[in-house]
Amino acid sequence: MRKNMTILILGGYGGTGKVFCRYLLKETSVNVIVAGRRLEKAEELAEKLKREFSPARISARYADASDVKSLYKAFHDIDFVLVAATTTKWAKQIAETALEMNIDYLDIYFQQDVYPILETMKQRIGQAGCCFITQAGFHPGLPAVYIRKGAQYFDRYDKAIVAFAMNAKIEKAESVYEIIDAMADYKPGFFKNGKWKIGTYKDAIKIDYGNRFGVRSSVPLDMVEIKPLPEMFGLRETGVFTTGFNWFIDYLVFPFMMLSQKIKKGSLRHFWAKMFIFGINKFSSVEEGVVFLLKAEGEKDAKRQKVEIISEHDNGYDFTIIPVIACLKQYFDGSIRKPGLRMMGLIVDPDRLFDDMEKMGVKIQTLITNKDAG
Repeated sequence: MRKNMTILILGGYGGTGKVFCRYLLKETSVNVIVAGRRLEKAEELAEKLKREFSPARISARYADASDVKSLYKAFHDIDFVLVAATTTKWAKQIAETALEMNIDYLDIYFQQDVYPILETMKQRIGQAGCCFITQAGFHPGLPAVYIRKGAQYFDRYDKAIVAFAMNAKIEKAESVYEIIDAMADYKPGFFKNGKWKIGTYKDAIKIDYGNRFGVRSSVPLDMVEIKPLPEMFGLRETGVFTTGFNWFIDYLVFPFMMLSQKIKKGSLRHFWAKMFIFGINKFSSVEEGVVFLLKAEGEKDAKRQKVEIISEHDNGYDFTIIPVIACLKQYFDGSIRKPGLRMMGLIVDPDRLFDDMEKMGVKIQTLITNKDAG
């Protein structure tokens, strides 16, 4: 890693950004710039962090993603921009500015329509010698890592289902805008019987999430990072699934939210965000946390084998950030710092990522069962 490397966190004082700041300061030696369009909020967090960590490593900076001139000014004299903001409206110009300023980049956007936008810049990113990492976090981010990890247990890899359940308290409406936006374009892809299919809520499957969440109905999600994996490993079935939230959200809020988004994308966005937060905080279980797992099947040494990798953490924000910090550790030592546009789940070393996640507090358990193939 370059000495005194400086990372600017765009959206650094938001719910996710704040956690990023602390983890980077605790787990790495980089300098951190808290950035956003409300300078006073950035400075407030920076001052708070200076009481916990070396003040020389921390500063605040104004950055408005909607204003290109502001981005040019904010990206001056930095090595890396980490996009912790949730809105994708300005994703292209953030990436374009990073490219023109010749700095490296990572985003944690949930929306799957960001990758095609960045892909139009792929050749220029490579030619500039910049390293752009996209689809980072845990969804996206971890599904491809877990499927790749599962491949280690098989001679023939047939099935890899990734699923997760999460319960977290949410404070700000901005935190769920990405979920509302995704409702308008809900067309999840999953791979079954050797073919990609467009899923619906009717394709829900039952998943056992263990003691924390029990058996829950889980619906498919679209994750661009898993698209190359069937061909890579010879899989016959793969997909990413997640649970609903609670009866109020799943059966009252979601149906009407989806209807309004189908009529006009983006309509009543703030209203639905408020309703979503009310429903989550009022009707969900008191116990917070995340369970993320892989259920894999195949053949090993002429025997049918099933492998389950179960990961747990008590905090959803932490579980989003921890895989990214583990990814950045591989970037900092140069092992994945290569020119071009890449997805986190396809470039990291799974074994190292698992080790670093465990060191940062994620509980990971692997269960293996087998029987004679016949």
